[in-house]
Amino acid sequence: MSSSKDSDRLLPVKNRLEPFWLCERDPVLQNARTTTELPRAVDVVIVGSGLTGAMTAYHLYAEAEKIGRRINVVMLEADEVCSGATARNGGHCKPIPFVGYRTEASKHGQTIANQLLTFEASALKQYADLVAKEDINCDMHVTRAFDIFFREDDAASGKKDYEARKSAFPNDVNGQDIRVVNDPKELERLTGIKGGCFGANYPAGHLWPYKLATSLIHIAIGRGLNLQTHTPVISVKESNSQPGQWEVNTPRGSITAGQVIVASNAYTSGFLPDFKDLIFPVRGTACSITPAQSHSYGASPGPIKYTYGFRHGPGEVDYMIPRQGRGRIPGVGDKSYILGGAKGCFLNDLSQWYDNKQDDQYMPGAKEYFGGFMKKHFADWNGNEKGNVDKVWSGILGYSADLLPYVGEIPDKPGVFVCAGFTGHGMPRIPGCSAAISSLVASRINDGFITANAQKAFQDALPQPYWLTRERYTSKVNLIKAAMGQGDKTKGALENSDEAVLAGRAVRAKL
Repeated sequence: MSSSKDSDRLLPVKNRLEPFWLCERDPVLQNARTTTELPRAVDVVIVGSGLTGAMTAYHLYAEAEKIGRRINVVMLEADEVCSGATARNGGHCKPIPFVGYRTEASKHGQTIANQLLTFEASALKQYADLVAKEDINCDMHVTRAFDIFFREDDAASGKKDYEARKSAFPNDVNGQDIRVVNDPKELERLTGIKGGCFGANYPAGHLWPYKLATSLIHIAIGRGLNLQTHTPVISVKESNSQPGQWEVNTPRGSITAGQVIVASNAYTSGFLPDFKDLIFPVRGTACSITPAQSHSYGASPGPIKYTYGFRHGPGEVDYMIPRQGRGRIPGVGDKSYILGGAKGCFLNDLSQWYDNKQDDQYMPGAKEYFGGFMKKHFADWNGNEKGNVDKVWSGILGYSADLLPYVGEIPDKPGVFVCAGFTGHGMPRIPGCSAAISSLVASRINDGFITANAQKAFQDALPQPYWLTRERYTSKVNLIKAAMGQGDKTKGALENSDEAVLAGRAVRAKL
């Protein structure tokens, strides 16, 4: 990444495949530049206009209002607004309520393992409360998710995770309304899915992520945010002329800021080279599907009721949401499903997905896989020869080396904050992470440094494994390939792979 040429940098490629979520672009924000020229100096630069950047801007203005400060914030986006992972994901707000619990407990202890899962479960209410408070039109729908296990060994591991968490934290498991189904016939009756041997269901939701993000950006602009699209960040360096300030460099000029919030996920190391071994671009794929007549109202078996995680084995997890229509009135407009995953088609070829930013290209085999998916898994599906698939696209996820997000101030870079590395599982993590990082930044703006109270509040709000500590920042451990079932067949790698029953997290790649 040493060349100054854009083609050599970790930046979004041109002519990216068109996802379903961009079929209704925001005409005001799409290529917006609030001011013709970049401001020369601001309080905060936010890099990235996806859901993390949008929620962070929203929370930051709320924090500024609490402390009675007017703040100048500019949001820089390398491409058109919100055109990266947020516009290409599954729209699925789905926690992982027990898979990986024993692994996390062995690493961090039971209390933190439980906190990781409880943190994700809390996101659904945060989304619903935010959408209701601001009256945001983003097709928010609260329902239940069903995880379906198709392999006996995978199911046995999942059951052990469930029983271990339930034994240690029965109130949390009951409070999160996690229900398991052990009988395969009952599982098919409830879900309409063939071939599962174990399942669990619990509260989840789905929404139009692009519309949520752009709505929040509109709100932030109303409070003073300056949005600058098609303005990639090339570097972030200490200012030579203004001590304690940072120089954010772009092809259109530089901005001096006291605080920089990095919300660029997969593209972070393109301008922060220290993250080259910490956050990797990983390519995934998804599609949209029109419901077949068999799964529509007035037919049998009728509409799909749940959202799903299809667990085929380590590294191979598909996910699906059944959209309820468009707008605030369910049932109006198209009710397409969003289906993602297809990892079995390409996992064995690392070059197709690992350290790959080419979301202008289709994943090999994905179209065919998606085309046969509904008939294979859903009883009595009567779709067309293409499986009713409408659009297929790729997206670039930011996978962290240890599979958990990096949230906090970068060691030795006071004022530069990161909220990235969501490893394909950002939807249930971003609300809490963006709120926590915003509170840290607000403290630094108000006091000139992060107070002890602000640091404690941040640590209380986030699971400890998310904190961007010096140990994580300098770590050379990389669990990504092993988590996807592609590690070296050595004892150590296999242990790392088991660490990622966390594949339950890493591979539920919701784009």
